[in-house]
Amino acid sequence: MKKEGSMQLKYIDGDTPSNYSALSSSSDLKLSQSTINNGKTYILLGSFEKTYPLMRRIGIGIYAAFKTLCTLGLGLFSESVRENWKSFWSGKKSKIIYSSSPSFLPTKLLADQGDAKAQYKLGLMYDESCGVTQSDAEAFKYYKLAAKQGHADAQYNLGVRYAKGRGVTQSDQEAFKYYKLAAKQGHADAQYALGFMYANGRGITQSDQEAIKYYKLAAKQGHVDAQYNLGVKYVNGQGVTQSEQEAAKYYKFAADQGHADAQYNLGVRYSNGRGVMQSDQEAIKYFKLAAKQGHVDAQYNLGVKYVNGQGVTQSEQEAAKYYKFAADQGHVDAQYNLGVRYSNGRGVMQSDQEAIKYYKLAADQGHAKAQYNLGVRYSNGRGVTQSEQEAAKYYKLAADQGDAKAQYNLGARYANGRGVTQSEQEAAKYYKLAADQGHADAQYELETLTL
Repeated sequence: MKKEGSMQLKYIDGDTPSNYSALSSSSDLKLSQSTINNGKTYILLGSFEKTYPLMRRIGIGIYAAFKTLCTLGLGLFSESVRENWKSFWSGKKSKIIYSSSPSFLPTKLLADQGDAKAQYKLGLMYDESCGVTQSDAEAFKYYKLAAKQGHADAQYNLGVRYAKGRGVTQSDQEAFKYYKLAAKQGHADAQYALGFMYANGRGITQSDQEAIKYYKLAAKQGHVDAQYNLGVKYVNGQGVTQSEQEAAKYYKFAADQGHADAQYNLGVRYSNGRGVMQSDQEAIKYFKLAAKQGHVDAQYNLGVKYVNGQGVTQSEQEAAKYYKFAADQGHVDAQYNLGVRYSNGRGVMQSDQEAIKYYKLAADQGHAKAQYNLGVRYSNGRGVTQSEQEAAKYYKLAADQGDAKAQYNLGARYANGRGVTQSEQEAAKYYKLAADQGHADAQYELETLTL
């Protein structure tokens, strides 16, 4: 959802503007001390909704309201109070919330006078619970008032609310309507949202050509997701002539803005020379950028690069490090490769227990080689209690995925009745599957069975 990056109003920094300084005495407004104290208490507690009706009872109109605000000390917070406000919030939106919270009173007054910017800001405050109780209904109300006056951010936020069904009945058609109003005014997020709706046929007939149109409008304004999606469209030739060069161009725009998927995809292109001149060094650069953001495929590919010494100095330790990053996020090939390294002590301290752990993680996701290796482990009792039944179980899982060694070993177990009920028919079946893949021992055993 689009949020204004700065909402600094007159009283944010604790300095009363000079043109209001003469209005800051209680005698000027003839207010009772108890009224002043109540107002100050409400402000210091952040109860701006309570302050507003009190203020309206004291004076009528914007001029009187500003005098009242000065009298009540809005903006004249002590340093400790300001720090409490700032420390109460954390994260990316702290600046928005801190700068918005003290502005409820003047914003409400201006909004009620029909000021579109104030209506939008008030909608935002209700949306994000900035100095007021969060209210989807009130947020929607003020966004709509501002949107009717052509406020692009308000139109966009209404589109988001209709798209998600927040405070209104979900409607892709209404979302599309408000996105389009904002997009016509050059709103980049709205242009991207329209592109997405056209691409997916939400609220409008699907059209890759229209999707490209709006993605390009947003991309020209630096919209990172639009740039990335254009890269995808050029890769797949959707709404445009397929072009690896154009794909790489848009991926680079997005990658250089920190888009992790774009960084990974650009790394792949540099690795393979698709749409760009092949460069392992550039591939490593973009894989590392994506990997730092937790991109699992980038982490895995870095592991591969370090194993093979492509674009980097060969290092089993670095390979194991990146495989572990990816494995711990559930990347099945990374789990298998890490299991192999723990089994052999390549880049890590040898550990049968860790090898079993990562083989099992990969096997549970259907990795045939991990299943085969577990079969071997259970057969030999390495890192696990020896069990012919468990060995046969994992051999079968791998064999049924076409692993020739597992097929041969399972055939041998059926021939001898190890971990399974003895069966020449099943033995012949699995020997043949392995033999057809060129497994020499299976071919010999199959010939022996048929004599």
